[in-house]
Amino acid sequence: MRIKRGERLYKFYYFRPVAGRHYHFEYRILTKEKINGMLEMVSYNFKIVSGVPQKSSITRVPKISKEQLEEIVQNVMIQTNTSPDEFEELDLSRFSTIDEQIEFLKRQDRVDTIYVM
Repeated sequence: MRIKRGERLYKFYYFRPVAGRHYHFEYRILTKEKINGMLEMVSYNFKIVSGVPQKSSITRVPKISKEQLEEIVQNVMIQTNTSPDEFEELDLSRFSTIDEQIEFLKRQDRVDTIYVM
């Protein structure tokens, strides 16, 4: 997901079912806030196979409201029977700039700096 000038990250969601922990399986939803207040969302399956990270079932939604996003997250939790200890929400909206967000993600070891310019 590319971040344009004036945009910033919004929230990241991680679903980590117990059944997939052997493969470090996660279902991820990443969002950014556009200049007009709407969100863009990318979701995908993530797992590690033989030490190699793999992404599959990638979906991009270019325009979604915050209310729609909350509905999607709740539906994923229900559909996958995800318990609170298998779910993580990383709220990046509290930071006012993309630079602050990236620094926070670096401190949390949540960003691959090879893709950050």
